[in-house]
Amino acid sequence: MTDEFRDEDRVAANAPGVPPGVLADIAARRWDLHADIAANPRAYPELVQWMRTVNPADGLRRRPPAPARRSGAGWWLVGCGCLVFAIVVVVGIVGIAAALLPPASQGNSETAPLQTVPPSDTERGEAPTDPVVAEQIALFRADQPIINELAAQLEGNPVAPLVADLRTFRLDEKRADDPTVGIYEAKPMAERAAALRADLEQKVASARERSANASGSITEAIVDAAGSGFIDIRWDAASACSTAADPGRETIGCVLTADPLTVHLLPETEVGSVWMNQMLVTHELAHVYQRADDQGAADYSGAYRDLLAQGLFQSSDEAMADCFALTYFDQWSLTNGSESQGTGYVCNEPERQAIRDWAAGLNVPMD
Repeated sequence: MTDEFRDEDRVAANAPGVPPGVLADIAARRWDLHADIAANPRAYPELVQWMRTVNPADGLRRRPPAPARRSGAGWWLVGCGCLVFAIVVVVGIVGIAAALLPPASQGNSETAPLQTVPPSDTERGEAPTDPVVAEQIALFRADQPIINELAAQLEGNPVAPLVADLRTFRLDEKRADDPTVGIYEAKPMAERAAALRADLEQKVASARERSANASGSITEAIVDAAGSGFIDIRWDAASACSTAADPGRETIGCVLTADPLTVHLLPETEVGSVWMNQMLVTHELAHVYQRADDQGAADYSGAYRDLLAQGLFQSSDEAMADCFALTYFDQWSLTNGSESQGTGYVCNEPERQAIRDWAAGLNVPMD
């Protein structure tokens, strides 16, 4: 990489909000960043152990884990990304999933495609006229316009960063023009482009099918409008959302760390009224947008974190999700007759304006 390019891998390796799967990908390519990755609190134990095994250099370290979240009477945040309700009538909403394992598509410590020995300087630098290198660059060039055409369909979509992180691809586009690129760069570039093109083709096709609201349900209509079909919805919260951190309660909805583009809910008839279903699904969509905000930020730390740091929404991403739902429907209460949900905190007008401004910055539809 020439000096004109910022070291995006180093930035990501040190970003506090980087997805664990991104760290695994960087570890596979950049052994010089293993110490940075090990120090990142988002590095999962298996990845750190793998790096220590293949790269037993001094300096691999981990930061101590963050203190456990408070729980108890009146606190329904269980850190599992689930919405739960007690056997009694009142319904409570809990936090976004805290699991740090990477998505299955990112691989794990046993299957990560890492080199046993990094290439030496003499193994790099084949001239671009080398037929092997030229073939790989040609493969990259063949996929390049297709990727750009597919990516154009994501412009303006609030969840675009979750659908496809194009940062590495943009760097590869510049590297492809570098006459000093060798086979150890050209081949991975072609492979990454082929995988990205196939992934985008599948996601665009699936989004087109989803956007029709096949179920005809209230919640799917809201989800389809929220992400133009790129957000999926499943009514499987009973099995998909864990209650391990809060036994005795039943989950009614969640968004999982490993799959931030899928909203899991209980069937609408089990949730309750139209109001209850609307508030539930919109609360969960706020968590999807929070994840998209993180993923789209240069340091993987979204703008909503600045709002929480300022003390808005009681510095709680859950209260912020409640405020998003209240603002979306212009409601001023988390109670509707015998039904009640949320953290119990009803946001004020300045906080609602902060929600509107945040949503506008992400192109999130608010009506």
